[in-house]
Amino acid sequence: MGTMSVVPDSSLDSAWASRLRRRRWTDPRLLVGLVLVAVATVAGSRVVAAADDTTPVWAVAGQVRAGDVVRAEGLVPAPVQIGDGGDASLYLPADQPPPGGVFTRDLAAGELVPATAVGDRTDDDGADLPLSVELGDAPADLAAGDLVDVWAVPAETAAATPPQRAARVLAAVPVVSVADPAAGLGGTTRQVLVRIDSSPDQLGGPLTRLAGSGVVLVRVGD
Repeated sequence: MGTMSVVPDSSLDSAWASRLRRRRWTDPRLLVGLVLVAVATVAGSRVVAAADDTTPVWAVAGQVRAGDVVRAEGLVPAPVQIGDGGDASLYLPADQPPPGGVFTRDLAAGELVPATAVGDRTDDDGADLPLSVELGDAPADLAAGDLVDVWAVPAETAAATPPQRAARVLAAVPVVSVADPAAGLGGTTRQVLVRIDSSPDQLGGPLTRLAGSGVVLVRVGD
C-alpha cells in the first residue's frame, strides 16, 4: 500500500502570519502604551526646557527700609522663571552690577528687588552720621537696617550743677552699618553709622548735644 504525503499549504501559513501581524499592531493596549510614552517624552522635554529658562535678578539678603543705601554686599542673585507674558525688566537684572541710589520702599529679606524700588540719592535724602559707641551701650546683634533711638548720656561729674540727665537726641533712625572693634587690639568701641533726614549743614544741633557725652543706642520697632 502506497504512502500518502501531505504537502503543507503555504497559503494558510501566510494568512495566519498576516492575521498575527494585524492583531499585534491594532492591539489597543499597544496603542495606549505608545501614546503614553509620547506624552511623557514631550512633557519631560518641556520641564527640562522650563528649568533652564530662568533669569537672574537681584534680591535683598536682609530686610531693608526706604531710604537705605543700595549696597552690593546687601544683594544676592536669584534665578526666577518669567512666565508667558512676563517682563523680566520689572526687576533689577543680576547680570549687571547693582545700581547706586537708595531703596524707595521697604523690602523683606529674600524679596526680589523691583526696578521701581530703587531711586537716585539726592541731598534731600539726608546724611550719614557716624557714632562711636562703647561695647555694652548698644544691642550686641545690632545690624544694618535696624531702627534705633540715639541717647546722649552725660559723663558723670560730681561738680555738675544741676545734675545733667540723659536725653534722646535722635528718634527711630536707621542703622546703615556697624563696624566691630579690631580683633586683638583691645578695642572697646565700635563705629555705628546712622542715617538722619537732616542735610549735612543741619547736623550742628545733634552734634552739640552729643559732644562730651556717651552714646547709647536703643533698638526700636520690629
